[in-house]
Amino acid sequence: MNKYFFIGFILLFSTPLFSQAFKNDSIKLFIDKSIDLIKENSIHTENLDLIKHELYNKSKNVNSLNEIPPFYEEVFKLLNDHHGSLTYKDKNYGWVKNSSTTNFYLKQKIKTEKKVISKVLDKKIGYIRIPGNSDFAFKKVDSISNDIVSHLNSINSSKIKGWIIDLRLNTGGNMYPILLGLKEFIGTDLVFGGFKNSKDELTGEWQIKDGKMQIDGIELTRTNNLNYPIKENIPVVILISPYTASAGEMTTISMIGRKNTYLVGEPTADYTTAVQGFKINEYAGLNLSTDYVIDRNQEIYKNNIQPDFKIINGDDVENLKKDKKIIKALELLKK
Repeated sequence: MNKYFFIGFILLFSTPLFSQAFKNDSIKLFIDKSIDLIKENSIHTENLDLIKHELYNKSKNVNSLNEIPPFYEEVFKLLNDHHGSLTYKDKNYGWVKNSSTTNFYLKQKIKTEKKVISKVLDKKIGYIRIPGNSDFAFKKVDSISNDIVSHLNSINSSKIKGWIIDLRLNTGGNMYPILLGLKEFIGTDLVFGGFKNSKDELTGEWQIKDGKMQIDGIELTRTNNLNYPIKENIPVVILISPYTASAGEMTTISMIGRKNTYLVGEPTADYTTAVQGFKINEYAGLNLSTDYVIDRNQEIYKNNIQPDFKIINGDDVENLKKDKKIIKALELLKK
């Protein structure tokens, strides 16, 4: 009954509202351009008629285009796209999805923990914690990836029997330097992930071939090299949290399907879509989720990443010996 009522609702209201007059013609042009961009590019178009109806209805008596952007917060909610947003005069308008899980300890640590941390645990387990970054302009790919490699070199040796890669505080940023820094963990001569659109068409591919990493056709290189190789299929535990987002989730997905690899912690933040920007006019543009991420086994990630071993709270990054997720990771690596 609900389905047919919804269809009837759209048929009843769409035609007169879509043809109504606006006080300002530029507002209708703005809305129509944004709707066309969503229709052509978004992975979420199932509520497009309702979105257009709502935008027209809210905007019909508006005098200035400056009043329209806040309406797009509801647009992205109806799109079920909390990764995207409208950018208007350098301000973003999107939907902030409430998380079902909150880890107050990690939420506070994100504010202060900004650097890569590395150490050896129990004399034979390598530990590296990689936070998010703000390299959205791709100006720090070399420095970030080289920093990761430098930390690996500071603790890696023949004595290392397993690794913990801690992404609990990785809130996102540019995934390229993180993947490049961890290249040897991901594998050799393989396709380890990529993107697919809503039509299940491959739109991007992540691969390592002949020792070189390519992300969506872009070859990535770094100047720092490992002093000691990462052993093939060495056991690895990835630590994840509700704040592991976007680039942090992409990094996690790059490891899924790797032999002897386990995910420990809490479900991630659910920013597993690829986002692209599209210009509306000289002042505004839409950032839309256009593709889903896939792993090396072609599995699509439309929601957050679930850990293999769920452990809620119990984090202690100052004293790792008391950290419940570290304790579980060490247990797995010692098997």
